[in-house]
Amino acid sequence: MNELWLGASAESADYIFLLPNRPEFPPHLLKKDYPHVDVTTLIAINGNHWRKIFTIMAKLAAPELSTWRTFRDNDLLTRVGIAFSAHQIQNVNGVVFIVGKTFEDACPISEQARLIGEKQHARVDLPYVWCPYLDYRQFPNSLIDALREYILEKK
Repeated sequence: MNELWLGASAESADYIFLLPNRPEFPPHLLKKDYPHVDVTTLIAINGNHWRKIFTIMAKLAAPELSTWRTFRDNDLLTRVGIAFSAHQIQNVNGVVFIVGKTFEDACPISEQARLIGEKQHARVDLPYVWCPYLDYRQFPNSLIDALREYILEKK
């Protein structure tokens, strides 16, 4: 299958995000080049919506939270993989964020999953994290902080 995968490979990614929607790509890119496109280009083409998605990913995955901007712009796609189909996350090594409700049937929440967060929630049964869509209204900084703390504590 030739399905879209962005960023670090399934074997090498520290974190993998299973997303329900794909970004637009520059028309000059060939399909084989999609995995190698950079965050800055994708933000320029897709606008603020994808900037927010990449920002939340960076805040969750950056080695130090204070460096999330540099991480997003320079290292995100070397440390993070992005999948768009549930079967792509079957043989992976990193922490997997199952984003939004689209994949509820294909990736049901584990009965052992722990509820994380106060007002907005995620459920965690490592290596899996079932979380809201990557939007600030659904995924505020308080949830990012709670997930970082829990995941880093358990890794």
